[in-house]
Amino acid sequence: MNTGGFTETIWHFAGYLRVFIDEIRARETYDGEASRLLPDDGSDRFYDRATPIPSDETASQPVFFQARNVPDDAPAIHGLTPPPFTPPVKIIPASHPFPHRLDAPDSVDYDYGYTVTSHRIITVGYQNGGTETLLSIHQVNQADDRDLLTSDAIRYPDGTLVVPPELHLDGVLSDMLHQAQSAVPSEVAALQGGTTQSVIAAIESRDTRWAETGSPYSDGSPVPHAMEGRIVDGALNASDPPVPSLAEVAPWRLAEAPADSITKSITAAEPTGGVAVVSETGLNMLANAAVIVDANEATGSMIVGGNYFFSRGIAQVNVLVDNDHVDVAVDGTLTPLVQSHGNQVHNIAEFATHTMTIAPNGAAATPFWSVDVMPGSFYDVKSVIQFNGLNDSDRIVQAENGTYFDVKSGENAQLNLAQITGLDSYDIIIIGGNYHRADWIYQYNIVLDPDSAKLFATGHGNDCTVVTTGFNNLTNLADITTYDSVAFKPMQQVHYDLLGALNQHSTILTPDADWQLNGNRSGTLHVLYVPGDYYDVNVITQINVLNDADQVIQANAQPGTTQGVAAGGNTVLNEAHIIDPGTLSTSKYLGGDAYEESVLIQTNMITDTDRVTIHDTQTLVPELVAFAHEVDSHSGSDSSVSRPVIPDPSQHDHLTSNIMS
Repeated sequence: MNTGGFTETIWHFAGYLRVFIDEIRARETYDGEASRLLPDDGSDRFYDRATPIPSDETASQPVFFQARNVPDDAPAIHGLTPPPFTPPVKIIPASHPFPHRLDAPDSVDYDYGYTVTSHRIITVGYQNGGTETLLSIHQVNQADDRDLLTSDAIRYPDGTLVVPPELHLDGVLSDMLHQAQSAVPSEVAALQGGTTQSVIAAIESRDTRWAETGSPYSDGSPVPHAMEGRIVDGALNASDPPVPSLAEVAPWRLAEAPADSITKSITAAEPTGGVAVVSETGLNMLANAAVIVDANEATGSMIVGGNYFFSRGIAQVNVLVDNDHVDVAVDGTLTPLVQSHGNQVHNIAEFATHTMTIAPNGAAATPFWSVDVMPGSFYDVKSVIQFNGLNDSDRIVQAENGTYFDVKSGENAQLNLAQITGLDSYDIIIIGGNYHRADWIYQYNIVLDPDSAKLFATGHGNDCTVVTTGFNNLTNLADITTYDSVAFKPMQQVHYDLLGALNQHSTILTPDADWQLNGNRSGTLHVLYVPGDYYDVNVITQINVLNDADQVIQANAQPGTTQGVAAGGNTVLNEAHIIDPGTLSTSKYLGGDAYEESVLIQTNMITDTDRVTIHDTQTLVPELVAFAHEVDSHSGSDSSVSRPVIPDPSQHDHLTSNIMS
């Protein structure tokens, strides 16, 4: 991640976290202290309304995301509106139609920082609630920018204009896409690119198999556990890879003048750029960037009556075909520079887990519990799909005509941006069924860049002729960051009793110190109760597909001319970040088994078989024979151009020959 770049501020996530007091003690009462309330006659609920103890939380300065201030008595809200889809509803455990009261023992005495008395009880209010999120975002850019430029000065010997044939490479792209798809096993790729319905179905299938066989894979493969830390092309904590510069791709470009420089007046006697024939057909940029901050489950405590499934995965694939053909015929002492390599293809991934160690500080002392009941199962599912498709296969025929002739047929830019933030306000989440938690990122870059450049260059040793067909940059960058306590503790009988009481909609609870659940000093505890399963899923799928098979034919007949072709230098980038906090203290309990998995796949497939030929004009490709003879006839020289030209068939094979070798 670049400092100051697109996603720098996601690391200021501390602004989203509520810090729970990790010190439990009885407060001292001083004479005249107005904030300490005395019990009213006949009341059995007392609590301290004193100002909470200040926490030592480090100040956060979020820039990209803004945390939402939620009043204590406000209903739970989501910043995202679910699509019109009703997920399958599981059978709800039987519950009584009317609230019930649980009898309190004769003597109860708890002190968790509140003023308490004997015969203490907790009043519970129930309401339908819980804002589900079923979000599917599709961002698609598709462009066709196949430019054609011809020149009257370049003809075949029979007088017809030279027009390179249009290429049809759909079959080659299909093969490349198939290669990328085969790099990710189907059961790992089950969640990618789907709707919320298909994502839920895939999670259910994987987790059911996982619980039954011990593996989420049908062949019983061992459950993988990827390394924590930053992994660059399979190497842990490797340095940042290099990035091709514009000076390498197009060295003839003038450096930008400083902002405080004085602009010189240009007169007719001072030419602005000299004589040049320059073509830039590459330098395209495709980028997908997505961030999901899922703080809906960032609660103080959690109870899961069933099993806990947590799978994380990053799959990154780059496929590059860059078979370039360059033929330069030199008339003079010129030494042209041809660079067909310099491609950079990288996958960068990181799994980061931040362990929360805050101890529970006593929900038993909170006199009122406000419980939102979500019938059946609860769905918090977010799927983002980003696609960039560009066909920029240009055909350029260009001849020097005594001016600065600069053709820019590339430099297209396509960008997808997505930011999703979920922030709910529950103190405790209680789940009767299973908890399905999953964070997955899929990234694919497909670049087809087989360029063809055929040049006739006339010049001296100090002239400049440069051809660049490489320097493509393919990068996948992803990280999944988790804030969570170490592990679930087994549920105790008091937790089962509490879950049963909530299921029966009991309006009176008997507090128990063995709950070890987090409370707060507002006097009201906000609880989400889900009798079914809980689905907490975030999926990002990013795909870039670039077809940039350029054909350039250039002819220069004047010494002292700048001549250049930049057919490469394309940049494709996928960048994705998922920040997924879980329980923010050690207060979480599990009735079933815990299943955890982390998957990392990084694959680069590169085909780069270039053929570069630099020679004199004894042999010319057919497209430049007539131009060279025309130049020689005007100059009256005895150069080798005037001799019969026998084309070399090996120098003008079809552009796509050996394309997938």
